Amino acid sequence: MKDFRIAMAAGIAIAGLTALAAPAHAQSYPTQTVRIVIPFPPGGSTDLVSRMIAAYLSTAWKQSVIVENKPGGNGMLGPTFVAKAKPDGYTILLAAPSLATAPATMKVMPIDPQKDLDAISQTVESPYVVSVNAKVPVKTLQELIDYAKKNPGKLNYGSFAVGSRLTSERFARIAGVKLNHVGYRGEALMMAATASGEVEVGLATPVTMMEYYSRGAIRILAVSSSERLPALKDIPTTKEAGLGEFDTTVWFGLFAPAGTPMDIRRKIAAGVAEWAKTADAIKKLEGVGFRPKASTPEQLAEHLRLETQRAVDIGKAIGIEKM
Repeated sequence: MKDFRIAMAAGIAIAGLTALAAPAHAQSYPTQTVRIVIPFPPGGSTDLVSRMIAAYLSTAWKQSVIVENKPGGNGMLGPTFVAKAKPDGYTILLAAPSLATAPATMKVMPIDPQKDLDAISQTVESPYVVSVNAKVPVKTLQELIDYAKKNPGKLNYGSFAVGSRLTSERFARIAGVKLNHVGYRGEALMMAATASGEVEVGLATPVTMMEYYSRGAIRILAVSSSERLPALKDIPTTKEAGLGEFDTTVWFGLFAPAGTPMDIRRKIAAGVAEWAKTADAIKKLEGVGFRPKASTPEQLAEHLRLETQRAVDIGKAIGIEKM
């Protein structure tokens, strides 16, 4: 009985020490440079958002936070790199919808995002914007649809990731038109191709379109949000333009390698939440069609689950062949 009491006391003491040690991760974190890995080349919207967050957290934490671009692998090179990193919070991923849509187009996944990555926080969301090269003879979304129906298979659209392709294919399916797919390694490259006329149609986030739109290289026809964007007040929503079913958004979120302590993830999420409330973030992002949107780790994990299932369902419905 005495031995049992001693063992119980020791167990309680160890449990107490463990409980006290649990939040110690976040108390000292970060003590070295934090890397935010993005799975696309420099110049796109993920690059813009990640660098804004990195700058804010660097100041808030008084510790260097840097951005590292790792494009390739259908958007999965970056996530795979992060998934294999040490789960200590010093290598994190800024993921785009391609993290959820990859299972819809890849036969063999290098990782399972829902098992090999731990959610931290959503960061922003933005609608897709439907654009065309300025030389395409259309001025409205309905005119584009009519033109594509009269010229089946003659218009090309660009994509920059798995999610971009699925969204564009879904758009074409709802509109009842046939568009040819041309893939690019990054959103900025895809929009440059749309502006040059290499492809006629491009669906992307507003931030990558503004320069080309302002100089007349592209024409913006509609935005996929439920409301018009402050930065594009004269551009109708897809619902207003007659494509009511196409209400979809681009989202970005931070993830860490599986096994990263929850208290560290919550500290990062808290930093993102504070950043999302700053006037600077709101002004800069709304000016290019984004809005800050922070979340808890649990909310982002559930969002990833739902988005993945939706992507798989859409992929099957439109008959995309897995590569």
